[in-house]
Amino acid sequence: MRHALKTFLTTLVALTVCALANAQKPTPDEELALAALEGLMAQPSERALPIIKKVLGGTQTTLIKQRALFVLSQMDSPEAQQILLQTSRSTNAAMRAEAIRSIGIGGNEKSLDALQDVYRTGDAEVKQEVLQAWLIAGRKEAVYQAAVDAKTEEEASRAIHILGAMGATEELRRLGNRPNPSSGLLEAYAISGDLESLRKLAEGNGERSVRVEAVRRIGIIDGDAARQALRQIYATSTDPEFKDAALQGLMIAGDEQGVLTLYRAAKTSDEKRSLLRMLSTMDGDAALNEIDAALAGTNATAQPAPAPRKQEQKK
Repeated sequence: MRHALKTFLTTLVALTVCALANAQKPTPDEELALAALEGLMAQPSERALPIIKKVLGGTQTTLIKQRALFVLSQMDSPEAQQILLQTSRSTNAAMRAEAIRSIGIGGNEKSLDALQDVYRTGDAEVKQEVLQAWLIAGRKEAVYQAAVDAKTEEEASRAIHILGAMGATEELRRLGNRPNPSSGLLEAYAISGDLESLRKLAEGNGERSVRVEAVRRIGIIDGDAARQALRQIYATSTDPEFKDAALQGLMIAGDEQGVLTLYRAAKTSDEKRSLLRMLSTMDGDAALNEIDAALAGTNATAQPAPAPRKQEQKK
């Protein structure tokens, strides 16, 4: 069952890729060629390969040649894999992208390893295509190494984003142990719900701006533990910037009850005013109730109680 599901998914991916590559509906001739290529998938590779090579070297449309690359990815033949790798370095962007994706779909270990060189020498577009291939193939370590070796913040963030999509918690945490973690790493932690790693960064000795942002990103995580962590950070921190980041996190999380709890526990008028303003922006009943209570309290203290009437003296 698992094998059948994998086959179905890989075929679905291939069909989607080709459909995106050619927005127009296939012509009758293309539909016939596509059907013929589908039939080749049931043939032994030694019989199918010469026909595929003829298609790739002929005058067929890009759509047909892309489907031929997918058929190659389903072959164990070393020659088929070599053709895919050659095409992954092509100057034809559409064919190159499909070859790289097909390597990811095919899952050939040697071809996936060979994409390391394609990644190192490619531009930003090629790098993204290789990352996507590794994503399809589940190559977490390769994507992790791409993040480690990244030359720019943007390049590192792209690899980290892919690790987040892969659910690569261990690899993301290993990146967090390195100096000067990328801002993309904070986003990946938040999206994957890794509260432990965000708190570790926030409470560590790293760059201040990263620590503050880690506190703020906790608000993206959905759950009582994240909301409780933000309340605790606010209540225990003496640094205004960290307290403000915790409040922003509570705002992102929509934790009206948490802000209300902090408001009621506030020790100074300035702090109460700040928290009440935030409550009022959260558009909940709690803010209205506290505003009403605050106004009632003001009126009670601002307006003196009427003096009791003097009783008339008895004559």
